[in-house]
Amino acid sequence: MLRTWCSLALGCVAILTAGGAGAQAPVALDRQKVSTFVDGAVEEALKTNHIAGVSVAIVDRSGVVMTRGYGVAALSPRREADADTLFRAGSISKTGVWISLMQLVQAGKISLDDPINQHLPPDLQIADQGFRQPIRVRDLMNHSAGFEDSILQNFIIHDQNRLVPLQAFLRTHRLHRVREPGLVSAYSNYGAILASAIVTHVSGQLWEDYAEQHVFRPLGMAGATYRQPYPTALATRLGLPAPMPEADAARLADSFLYSGGALEPKGFEYVNGGEPVGALSASANDMARYMQALLDPAVFQKAGVLNADTALAMRTGLPVKAPQLAVWRHGFMDFGPSLGRPAFGHGGDLVYQHAMMIIDPDDGVAIFIAVNTPSGLPLLSALPVNFFNAFVGPLPAAPQRAADAKAEAGKVVGQYEGLRKPAFRSERAFIRLLGASEVTATKDGDILAGGDRFYPIGHGQFQRTEGPGRIAFAETDGRWRLYDSDSTNPSDRVGLFASSEWLQLIAALGLFVAAWGGLSFWLKLGRKDEPGRRAGLMLDGLCLAWACAFAVVFVALAPTLNDPSAIVFNYPGKVLPVALWALAVAAAATPVAAIVAFGPWRPSGWSWWRWSKQVLATAILLALAVTLLDWGFLGYSGWR
Repeated sequence: MLRTWCSLALGCVAILTAGGAGAQAPVALDRQKVSTFVDGAVEEALKTNHIAGVSVAIVDRSGVVMTRGYGVAALSPRREADADTLFRAGSISKTGVWISLMQLVQAGKISLDDPINQHLPPDLQIADQGFRQPIRVRDLMNHSAGFEDSILQNFIIHDQNRLVPLQAFLRTHRLHRVREPGLVSAYSNYGAILASAIVTHVSGQLWEDYAEQHVFRPLGMAGATYRQPYPTALATRLGLPAPMPEADAARLADSFLYSGGALEPKGFEYVNGGEPVGALSASANDMARYMQALLDPAVFQKAGVLNADTALAMRTGLPVKAPQLAVWRHGFMDFGPSLGRPAFGHGGDLVYQHAMMIIDPDDGVAIFIAVNTPSGLPLLSALPVNFFNAFVGPLPAAPQRAADAKAEAGKVVGQYEGLRKPAFRSERAFIRLLGASEVTATKDGDILAGGDRFYPIGHGQFQRTEGPGRIAFAETDGRWRLYDSDSTNPSDRVGLFASSEWLQLIAALGLFVAAWGGLSFWLKLGRKDEPGRRAGLMLDGLCLAWACAFAVVFVALAPTLNDPSAIVFNYPGKVLPVALWALAVAAAATPVAAIVAFGPWRPSGWSWWRWSKQVLATAILLALAVTLLDWGFLGYSGWR
């Protein structure tokens, strides 16, 4: 579901207000040239990047330009992908939530300024948790409700027997508020799930029923569904919605991972309790019909889904107080800063399947692409950009480099930590570690961030050197904040002792000390007359405890070495909680051992060199204990 922003919102006004129907003459696409172009790009990527299957849909205002499937949807038995193959759309699912929410607004049943508790059932209402302002409906739509995040433990799973209904999931997975609403956008699955809960509560229908009856089927999207493939008997036993029809399940694209020179099937990725935000399955033909409506509000109105004026209103931004580059367009992502042209839409990511939908209303063109293999991510990024450049028109000239480039770049270097993270539970440690990003400066005043190179253009903004894309920096509460181009995950610069570099350094030193001291412990057992034997055994025994804890951590994480994304499905597993408690025991024993060894058992026969080594080793272990405590690696906590 693994995208940076601005300090001057005025520079984005044209982007944020663009997109009205008829803003300019629509582009007339040559169907044959488009097909030839896309076929060549996709076929090359299938071979080069070892992608199993790809789904593509392109439309303009005159109709469908092309819908096509490439590669394979399944290997056993082999099934080719086509325009009716159902690919997983990931977070593009959320766009159905926002359309449904606007249906309720249009009907006068809710208002964007209503507190969300006004429309949630009592057992799902959100406590103020010390914050003054209530969360409003609009705060859910622009991802500024101020929730922490959670993605590990039970959100995406392989085992269908662990599935729970949406409302039960929300009751047991209650995230905390960590900032006032309306301040800054930080992408929130939880906020979107709450929005779907509002739809179900106000409408009185299950989400899957509502979406099909009020959005997808009226638009002619015959196969699009949030339902997932599991037995009807399981649905009855667990209280789940009716499953995906067997005929549709037979058209699903399997998920794959290219590993060891071969495509490895990875099983169906069940979205657990958060179906409205990630479970959508849709074909190229389905998405073509969806994008036609998003391009032309009259299609929405004719289908009875939204009035044309409501559909147009959804293209406008819902700003927050932070100086972000992009402003969420009623739940749709603003792609202006990232693509360099006025466009909106949404991306979607599960673990193995990924998708992108981009609508350019001014030019009257839209594209959808989905892949069922992570190695297809480069194609997902490159194809839309190359398509727009080739058929819609080249981008405007890139802005000039700032005169004080080196000074601008030098100010913002450092490690950054995203706001989209857990604040509680042990998963915060892993998300914090995996989500750390580094900004470095080059000799000529460019910066490297997120695998891309940018140059400063003034006012804290940096332009990507190759292709479109922009990020920005601004000082917030005394520290630099990095704003991403899509307003999904702003990040704050952290100091050395809060950085992942420090964690890795102190962990490496701690591992060395633990191994050295653990070996020394076994050697001392045979030395009865060694000076300071009791103190030495105490400190070396402490090292042995750390060594054992490290060993259990390795055993817990070993299954993810070949496929790190597997942690999403397996977290926490049976061994990881034991490993975290082993670390907690070793950390708690560290000050006790230090006090005893250097206090009552203080040896008199140690040399100056021996004292220095023991004090340094103990200091390293104490620093490791404090660091692990700060990160959240000591002891396990999770959902009930």
